[in-house]
Amino acid sequence: GEPAGQEEAKVRELRRRLVALGQELQSQPHVGIATPRELPGELNPEKLTDDTLRRFLVARRWNLDKAFQMYSKFAEYRLRVPEGSIAAADVSVGLRHKKTFLLPDVGEPCFLTVMQRHIVSECPDGEAFKYTQFSFDRINNYLKKQGEEKVVFVFDFTGFGWDNLDVKTAAEILKQAQDYNPERLKKAILFNAPTLFWTLWKMITPLMDSRTQKKFKFCYNIEDLKKHFPASGVPESMGGEAPESSWVPIEDV
Repeated sequence: GEPAGQEEAKVRELRRRLVALGQELQSQPHVGIATPRELPGELNPEKLTDDTLRRFLVARRWNLDKAFQMYSKFAEYRLRVPEGSIAAADVSVGLRHKKTFLLPDVGEPCFLTVMQRHIVSECPDGEAFKYTQFSFDRINNYLKKQGEEKVVFVFDFTGFGWDNLDVKTAAEILKQAQDYNPERLKKAILFNAPTLFWTLWKMITPLMDSRTQKKFKFCYNIEDLKKHFPASGVPESMGGEAPESSWVPIEDV
């Protein structure tokens, strides 16, 4: 980080620049904002909280210009794909796979993906993007309600095979995590990664910045997992005590 006074000054300056950008956009009729008094989406001053701006600054190592560019791209993306605009009906195949859950008894916000249930051949075109965005919207909403900033992701690779290998979705998750949800990831636990997984890992690591890469932890048994979570919150399917009936499906979060 930076000395506290400088951090606060940079947060204030980033906010000032983004509000100015919003006002500039507002004066352009083609943007199509419903009511002229409202600044577009993520450029609305209410959205520009200290915590949010700090996440973008940390992701860009406190470089103001880079953080401004990053947030501007995020705001532009949100004008195209507003929060909550992807409905459950738009991702019915992904939801039918029953692959993404909140683990409620871990003691911190934690989401599980059961990789074996992701059947690539069943996913329609565009589903990777929509399902990822739908999930991030639910996760962000949950974090806001809990007053939390960061989340742990667990990817269970038990039984993972060629039917589940999906570089496109992995790249989409990484893009949305890094570009639009910076500094949300506390850590990612990869459980039981088989040999086939390393094919995927080699293809996605070039897409990761070094900060993100360091947050990935590999676990192979319950003893490994207990370094990160209480056994009571770990799924039974991974050697813990939490039955599937206690996991909360992503659409119900």
